[in-house]
Amino acid sequence: MRRGSVIGPLILIGIGALFLMYNLWPQIPIGDLLSRYWPFLLIVWGGLRLIEVLFWAAMSKPLPRNGVSPSEWILVFFICIIGGTAYAVHHSAGWFPAGRTWRGMIVDMGESFDYTLAEASKPCVKNCRIVIESFRGNAKITGGDASDVKVSGRKTIRSFQQTDADQADKETQLELISQGDRIIVRTNQDRVRDSLRISDDIEITVPAGASIEAHGRNGDFDIQAVNGTVDIDSDNAGIHLENIGGNVRVETRKSDVIRAMDVKGSVDLKGRGQDIELQNIIGQVNVNGTYVGQIQLRNLAAPLRYEDPQITMNLEKLPGQIHMGLGEFTGNNVIGPIRISGRSRDVQLTEFTQSLDLNLDRGDIELRPGKTLPKMEVHIARSGDIDLALPSEAKFDLKATTERGEAHNDFGSPLTVDETHRGATIVGVVGGGPQLRLETSRGTVTVRKASADELSNPAAPAPPKPPKAPLKVEQDQ
Repeated sequence: MRRGSVIGPLILIGIGALFLMYNLWPQIPIGDLLSRYWPFLLIVWGGLRLIEVLFWAAMSKPLPRNGVSPSEWILVFFICIIGGTAYAVHHSAGWFPAGRTWRGMIVDMGESFDYTLAEASKPCVKNCRIVIESFRGNAKITGGDASDVKVSGRKTIRSFQQTDADQADKETQLELISQGDRIIVRTNQDRVRDSLRISDDIEITVPAGASIEAHGRNGDFDIQAVNGTVDIDSDNAGIHLENIGGNVRVETRKSDVIRAMDVKGSVDLKGRGQDIELQNIIGQVNVNGTYVGQIQLRNLAAPLRYEDPQITMNLEKLPGQIHMGLGEFTGNNVIGPIRISGRSRDVQLTEFTQSLDLNLDRGDIELRPGKTLPKMEVHIARSGDIDLALPSEAKFDLKATTERGEAHNDFGSPLTVDETHRGATIVGVVGGGPQLRLETSRGTVTVRKASADELSNPAAPAPPKPPKAPLKVEQDQ
């Protein structure tokens, strides 16, 4: 005889209580609470069923063949579908394609019509600020020996009909507006209806002492020979900056490349993107975001602070270079104190000075310091090999440990290897120099003498790739 269960009646009581609460107190957000906390229904259901089975077992009564019957599994399936859908509707504004996405899909079926922008100019006071309002398209900005701001370029309108494109061109004329020491560059793209797509490719000539504030939705920025500050905020942009006299701040929600060369001020990058290339930066560099492409850093004269979900890094100067790619880190001629913390990544450091504090979750580490050894604290939490190459005349106090793995002393006396059940430790003091503490949970530890080639020709990261050409404007997603 099949036993009855109290779970069904309890569920009915709970549902009835919720509807009664809604009738008595309509201000209580019952729908929002249900969409957020519906998994508790399954937890309570399972807990009650487990208590029932344990109670039957304690009373020496026959147990059910299945803890949950097939019909109950079907009910669980529908509860998950309904609860998950309710949560998506209440809490995920972007769960369904937005109107902008549908609009882009429809507009892409139209035809492109090109127009020439009427050249515009405006006198600019010394050290004025140029503000480019949010627009879709590419902008090239060049500083020069001039007292006016001049703008020219072309416009592309995607539409099903020529007449609609012509009318949109008239409604989106380029404007230069003076406001005190600011000159606003306005494309008026927001004046057209949603069924059209407009992008502008503009070239702007500004006085060399000007500062730039640019806001974009989709497109590239190329800024050169500007002595003031540069502030860029964009949804999706490729950015190329060269010969900038002031501070640089860039925030992107998406980018294919951010490239800055010959910047006299500081550089602050924030957001998401692919590649970063920084070279010849006088001021401090701060990077905070998620950048998943190739990272090239060369000749940074001030401290670097780099932080993303995969790796954090702090150092004082970079006369040499650093290259970071997917799962790799290579650095040469780095001045510390150096602090690096990462997840899964192979690290190679050569010709570094001052102290080194290196922590990885997993990955292989190869260290080749210069003739003057710095203090080292190196730790691999899970698995990875450590290879340390030391100058033959170096002085140091070494302890290199592997909890599970082998230890190789290729340096020779006075270092010794102490083997344990599963691991080993290399210890020794040579002249009482800095402390070198290396540890890996699982892997091989090797300490050796650096060869003449390693000391004279340290490995260097690959040179940066040439800058990418401006991309065609992508459609909003």
